[in-house]
Amino acid sequence: MNTMHHSKQSSRACRVGSHRRQGGVALIIALILVLIMSLLGTFAIRNATQSERSINGVRTAEVAREAAETALRFCEQVAIADGDGKDFTFGGSGYRAMILPNVLTSQTDSTAAWRVPTKWADAIAISVPAAYFQKFDATGTAVDPDVPHLKTAPRCLIEKIQTTTTPTLSGYLITARGFADNAAFDTSTGKTTQGAEAWLQSVLTRNE
Repeated sequence: MNTMHHSKQSSRACRVGSHRRQGGVALIIALILVLIMSLLGTFAIRNATQSERSINGVRTAEVAREAAETALRFCEQVAIADGDGKDFTFGGSGYRAMILPNVLTSQTDSTAAWRVPTKWADAIAISVPAAYFQKFDATGTAVDPDVPHLKTAPRCLIEKIQTTTTPTLSGYLITARGFADNAAFDTSTGKTTQGAEAWLQSVLTRNE
């Protein structure tokens, strides 16, 4: 009888030890799963953040490019009017006088004014008026949600071209710059210290 009693106690102790080992293994597995889920969550958040930054980068670059296109279109109208012997006016202001007097021999002329930062300062470059690219209500508030309210107006330079080729071509080199809202542009030096900006050029010529 005593032997049987000792055997039951030993069997019960084995079962208790087995349950404890199983519980320990389950705890370890649970901790590993928690660690894996935490890592997956971290990676997911990181990827989402990187994707958002990438999308924001594309958006700001597109805003800058569209602003540059606006400036290019505005100055093309100034150049076309000048070619016809007229002054392009907008909002009561004429812009013909802001066409630079220097004459280039080609689009790649190293003496071009657009290459010099200070030529983009307020006193020289044409700053596109806000009313040209934004719609306003009676209070002066922009009302078109599809048109970005730019902090820095796009600007452009118009330079004359007279080629030395045969036949001779004369016309205008137009260089435009557009700025996203994250850009910091110094109007006194013509330099952008941060943020997205875009440059565009066009050449308008005619045979002599």
